[in-house]
Amino acid sequence: MLDSRVLPVALLGAALVLSGRPAAAAAPAPACAAGQLAASDAGTKVTGNRAVTTIQLTNNSATSCTVAGYPQVRFVRLSGADAPVVVNQTSHDAHYTTPAPSTITLHSLRRATFLLGYPLADAHKNACAAISTIVIGGFAKQGTVSLPDTIAPCTTLNLSPYFTR
Repeated sequence: MLDSRVLPVALLGAALVLSGRPAAAAAPAPACAAGQLAASDAGTKVTGNRAVTTIQLTNNSATSCTVAGYPQVRFVRLSGADAPVVVNQTSHDAHYTTPAPSTITLHSLRRATFLLGYPLADAHKNACAAISTIVIGGFAKQGTVSLPDTIAPCTTLNLSPYFTR
C-alpha cells in the first residue's frame, strides 16, 4: 500500500525533474509614469538658517512601478516664472544623510521620499522669494507631477536621491 505522505513529495520531485529548471523570477516593474504618482509635502524641519523639506511620491495605481536615482525638479514662482535655483544632487547635506541612489519599486499605495535642503536667507541675510509649485519630472512618457508648495529656497538647493522609509 502506498503511504499518502510520499505521493505529494514524489509529485513535486517529478515536476522539478520534468522542467529541468527552477521557476522563473518575476519581470522587474517598469518605470513609473507621472499619471501613477501623486506628490505631497511631508513637512519641513528648520535648524538655524537651514531647512529640509520632505517630499513623498505615492504610487496611486494598481500597478507596481519604479523610480530611480535623483528626481528632476523645477521650481515655479508665484508669477508663473521659473525660479533660478541651482540644484545640487547629493545624498549628504549638512542636515541630512540618505542612502546612495538606487532603483526603488513602488507597489500600489507605497511611497518614495526625497529631501530638499536649502538656506532660508541669502548671504546678506535677506529672506528668499517663495515659490508656488514644485514640478517633479524624469518619469516614463516625459510626464511631470506638480506639487503646490510655498518653500523659499535661495539660489542653491541640495536634492537627495529617492529612498524609502
